[in-house]
Amino acid sequence: MVESVLTAFIVFGFITAIILGSQYFQARKRARVHETIELAMRQGQPAPPELVELVARQTPRSQPPSDLRWGLIALCAGLGFAIFGQIMGAIDTEARTALTGVAAIPGCIGIAGILLHFLGRKSS
Repeated sequence: MVESVLTAFIVFGFITAIILGSQYFQARKRARVHETIELAMRQGQPAPPELVELVARQTPRSQPPSDLRWGLIALCAGLGFAIFGQIMGAIDTEARTALTGVAAIPGCIGIAGILLHFLGRKSS
């Protein structure tokens, strides 16, 4: 029992560390670029165009992700859980049932997002 809980914490801990590490290093890179531009402007030099272009590409989008995008992502996550459940079902029948139930949650959310995208369009 303790081993399975510890294994789950390790797996999800590594996933979390990878995601947070990636975001941290992206933020540091963005901060260094801003510092470089600020230093150049303080010294009266024009900012290099490649740095300005880099900052322009890194600015976050002003629009949130669309319903279709997050719907497809959630649907694919549900599909991934379902496939994983079928593979694990060859080893343990209870795993198939549990993972298929888990897969239904993001799958249904994804279907709802896709439906919202197509049904929620404003007619122009």
